[in-house]
Amino acid sequence: MIRHVSAESEGRAIEFQLDDETRHWVPVEPIESAYLEEADFPLIVLAEGKRYELYSDGTFGEVEL
Repeated sequence: MIRHVSAESEGRAIEFQLDDETRHWVPVEPIESAYLEEADFPLIVLAEGKRYELYSDGTFGEVEL
């Protein structure tokens, strides 16, 4: 299943796709390197009543609320 989520960084909303099968995320649109740096991770997103952490290596994990 592919989920669409949004995270905020520096006041800018960034859309991501989460692939449950591979446990990887990808941005919906290209992200300029100025918007996301290593220190910005993990990004926290909420989708369908669940909380996810997006990691800088392109993976994500579901965490308890």
